[in-house]
Amino acid sequence: MEIYQIVLIILAGVILLSLIGFLSFCFYISSMMADKMCKPKHFKSKEEKINEVKNSEGTTNYSRTPITFKMKDGYVIHGDYSLNNKKKFVIMMHGHVSNREGLVKYAYAFYRLGYSLVFYDHRSHGENVRGIVTMGYKEHLDALEIIKQVKERFGQDIELGLFGTSMGGATALLTACERDDLSFVVADSAFASLEELTKSFIEIHHSPMFPILGLTNYFIKKRYHFSFKDVSPMEALKNNKNVPVLFIQGEEDELVFPRNAKKLYNNCVSNKELVYFPKSGHCHSVIVDKNRYYKVIEDFINKYRR
Repeated sequence: MEIYQIVLIILAGVILLSLIGFLSFCFYISSMMADKMCKPKHFKSKEEKINEVKNSEGTTNYSRTPITFKMKDGYVIHGDYSLNNKKKFVIMMHGHVSNREGLVKYAYAFYRLGYSLVFYDHRSHGENVRGIVTMGYKEHLDALEIIKQVKERFGQDIELGLFGTSMGGATALLTACERDDLSFVVADSAFASLEELTKSFIEIHHSPMFPILGLTNYFIKKRYHFSFKDVSPMEALKNNKNVPVLFIQGEEDELVFPRNAKKLYNNCVSNKELVYFPKSGHCHSVIVDKNRYYKVIEDFINKYRR
């Protein structure tokens, strides 16, 4: 065998291995985002929720009552609500692979201002039946239905705001762009788009954008039947002219890079504010500086709420 033939075989092998590596990485990213196995973390019992009392941090002084929401496709979403002022509500939305228990530390920011609270688990999360996650696509359609049912239960004239972290923040933004009757939205660590989030994963792994970005989108479309274009809060915000939005972002977020918040803020055409928290990682701003976190939300609501 000639030397040039050996070189060609080695080159072909390297190309083949590289292609297999790219495809495997794209498959991994798409599977991670649309994870069918979002395992529930610990849930408090019904009795624990009803008897919940204020803890030493002052972040929990309300009880929770279980509630379910039936979606148009028959899927049942589990949640809780805590009544305070019966004319003021905030719907709380958690991030990917979390659940509604993770929202308790944020909820007091609104409860202290008199708001009643509605918590729920996204599809394939928490107490819900396992299925695929669509990173805000189907989740925001669920949120629209939950808003409808909350108003049917508690009154069409209630003041209603949305709060979300990470994927929940992106979901809240997508939802607000289709409900201009909302009072406000607070989005903590929300990603600008699914494409931007995917770019972050690729950068974290020091991999080339081409061909991984395009192949990942292809896998998502073929396997899960949605795509990058279906999950782009920053594009949706161009149509949000009425709902005030507060963007909260940790400066040291290594999952949803801080540039996401800037893109969201720049595209939002309604009343808006962007607040960064130094030394804060992904969704950790309330932990890094709880008092400032509460004050930022309070000031924004007092200034802009509708």
